Amino acid sequence: ERQIEAVARRWQTLAMASCLLEDVCHTFERERQPETLREASTFLNQLTDGKYTRIWTPLGTNQLKIEGTDEKSIPLEVLSRGTREAVFIALRLSLAAAYARRGVMLPLVLDDVLVNFDRERAICAARTLQTFAELGHQVMMFTCHKHIVDIFHNIDAQVRLMPPQGKPGRATVLEA
Repeated sequence: ERQIEAVARRWQTLAMASCLLEDVCHTFERERQPETLREASTFLNQLTDGKYTRIWTPLGTNQLKIEGTDEKSIPLEVLSRGTREAVFIALRLSLAAAYARRGVMLPLVLDDVLVNFDRERAICAARTLQTFAELGHQVMMFTCHKHIVDIFHNIDAQVRLMPPQGKPGRATVLEA
C-alpha cells in the first residue's frame, strides 16, 4: 500500500508538472512570438479583412500556423492558395518594415501577387499596400490583369501602364 501511495504521489507530481509546463509553453507561444510574426499578423489581419488574425510558430518547430477569428490554428499547407499568398505578402511587409526600422529601406517589388485573391480580398490587399507605401516604403506592384489595375485605380493609387513588350512608349509604375 505504501508503494502504491508513493507511486500515486509521484504520478500526481508529474501530472501537475506536465500541466504547468504545457501552460507555460502555451503562454510562451501566445505572447513571445518573434517581432516579425507579430507584425505580419497585423498585416494578415488587414489583408484578409479580419478573417485571419495571427501567424505563429509552435515551440521547437519551423512550421507556420495561422489563426482565425475562432482562435483555431491551421497549418499553412491546408489554406487556400490565395490565403497562403496573403500570408507571404504579410511576411514580406513585416520584413521590409523591420529592415526599415534598422535604417535599411528595401523596395517591395510584387509581380501578380493578387491574382489568386477574390475581389474583396484583392481590395483589402490593395489598401494594405497603399497604406504601407504611404508610410514611406517603396512599393512596386506589377500586373497584367485589368481587374487588379482597376482596383488600384478605385482606391486612388497612382497607376502607370507599361507599353506592350517590344513596343516603344511610356513606362508605367504603380505607386501608392
